[in-house]
Amino acid sequence: MYLNLAPNYDLLYRPRYIQERGFLHQGKLRWLSDDVGYWELDGGWIGDDSKYEDEFPNDDGARWLIGAQHNGEFGDNWYTRINYTRVSDTDYVRDLNNSNLSAQRQTALQQLARLSWINDQWQINLDFEQFQSIAEDIAEDYRKLPQMTARWVGDKEWMGMTPLLVSQLSHFDSKSQRVTGQRLYNEFGLTKPMVWSSGFFKPTIKYRSVQYELDRPFSDRETAPDAGALMSSFDGGLIFERQTSLFGQSMTQTLEPRAYYLYSQYEDQRFQPDFDSAELTFSYGQLFRDTRFSGNDRLDDANQLSVGVTSRYFDNETGEEKLSASLGQIYYFRDREVRLNPGDPVLAEASSPLAAELAWLPNQHWRLRGSALYDPNDNTFDAASAQATYFPWSGAVLSAGYTLREPPPSLLTRPVTEQANISAYVPIKDNWSVFGALEYSLEGSTAVEDMIGIEYDNCCWRFRILYMRYIDTDRGEVPDFRDPNLERENAIQVQFLLKGMGGFGGRVDNLLTDMIRGFADR
Repeated sequence: MYLNLAPNYDLLYRPRYIQERGFLHQGKLRWLSDDVGYWELDGGWIGDDSKYEDEFPNDDGARWLIGAQHNGEFGDNWYTRINYTRVSDTDYVRDLNNSNLSAQRQTALQQLARLSWINDQWQINLDFEQFQSIAEDIAEDYRKLPQMTARWVGDKEWMGMTPLLVSQLSHFDSKSQRVTGQRLYNEFGLTKPMVWSSGFFKPTIKYRSVQYELDRPFSDRETAPDAGALMSSFDGGLIFERQTSLFGQSMTQTLEPRAYYLYSQYEDQRFQPDFDSAELTFSYGQLFRDTRFSGNDRLDDANQLSVGVTSRYFDNETGEEKLSASLGQIYYFRDREVRLNPGDPVLAEASSPLAAELAWLPNQHWRLRGSALYDPNDNTFDAASAQATYFPWSGAVLSAGYTLREPPPSLLTRPVTEQANISAYVPIKDNWSVFGALEYSLEGSTAVEDMIGIEYDNCCWRFRILYMRYIDTDRGEVPDFRDPNLERENAIQVQFLLKGMGGFGGRVDNLLTDMIRGFADR
C-alpha cells in the first residue's frame, strides 16, 4: 500500500506472508526537506515467528528490523550522513530480509553517523561508527566512538610542490574483553603532478606515523607503541596513439606503458593492534597503490617496481571504448616483513603474480570481461574470472561465466573456490518471459545457488513467480561440500506490481539483478 502523504514525503507498507513464520509487516517512510535533508526510515516486524521459536525455544518469536538513511546539506560547508541498520537477532537477514543472495552473505550491519565540514582547503569528518555482527562465529568489529579525520584538499603550492596532509584520531571501543584505546595517524608530504597530452609523471614523498594509547586487559605488553616510516614514489606513464581498424571498424588504438617505483622504510610493528586493517586483494589496480593494507594500523615496508601496460581501442565515430587490455607485474627488491598478524611469515617472493584484465564490447549484442592472476613462481593461477553476456534481442539476456579465487595470505586456512555460472532472461511469447540462473561449484560438483521463474507483463501490471535454492552456511564461511549435513534453503517468491502505483515483492527485482548478469529491470 502506497500513501502519497505530501509532495515531499510518502509511506509504503508491504505485508508479506512467509510459510511457517507468519506475516512480516514492512514499512518505509521517505521525507525530503530543505531544513533536514533527505530521510528514509525502514522497518520490519513479525509478531510470532513459529519456526524461529521451534529452532530457538528460549527466544521470543517477535523479530524486528529498523533502518535509517539520511543525507543532509546545511549552508555552504556542513554535510550530514546516517546509515543505520539493526536487527533483533543474528538470523533476521537470513530468514526474513532475503531480498537478494548477497544479503545472505552479509556478516555485519553498519551503524554510521557522519558530520562533515568542507571548504576549498579542508575536508573534516567526524564519524561515529559501529557494526552489529550477524555471523555467529565472527566477533563484532571495533566501534569508532568517535573518529575525526582532517584532510588538506587545497590547491595551493609550496615551493612549486602540492602539500599532502592527513591527520586522523580514532577511539576504538569493544563490548568484549580485548585491546581497546586511541590511535593517532598522521601523514604529511609533498607531491608534484605533471600531466601532458602524451603522458604524466608524479613524484611523491611523505612521512607516515601511527601512535597508540592502549588498554590491554590481561597483558603486560607495551601500552603506547608507535611507528613511523618515510615513503617515496615515482609514478609515470606515456600514451601513444595510432589509427587502425578492428573487425572492419575505424579505431583509435592507444598504448599506455606505466612504471611505478615505491620505497617505504621498515618499522617493527609486531606489538601494534589491528583495529580496522586488512590485506588488500591483489589485482591489476593494486600494482599502483602505495600500500598493501586497508586501514591505518600497518605502515608497510616496500622497495619495489611495478610495470604495466594498457591498450585501448576507441570507435572513431562514437568515441566509445570497445576494447581494453592490461598486463602488469611487481618486482620486489627486498622481502616484505610487515604483516597483518605478527606470526605470519615474511613475504619473500621476488615478483608478484602477473595481473591481467580484459574488457571487450565487440558489438551491441556482446559484453566480454575477464581477469587473471598468474603466479610464475608456482606456475598456478591465484585467481581468474571470465564473463560473457549476450543480448540476442530487446529484453533478452544470456550469460555464462567462471571464477577462481584463492584465499589472501592472511586467510590461508580457507579453501580455494572455483565456480561456474549461467543465467538467462528470455521473452518467449506475447507478454510472457522465463528466467533462471545457476551457480555451480566445480570443487564440490554441486549447485551452490539456483533459481527458475516465469513472468507475465502487460501495460498495466506485472506478475512474477520464482523458485530458488541456495546452500545454507554460516555467514563469511565457504561451504564444506564434504559435510553430509550441509543444508539447502528453498523458497518460492511472488511479485505483483501495479505499474505507477508501487507494488508488492520488490525483492524479486533484486534477486534477478543479483543472479542474472546483465539483467536490468524495465
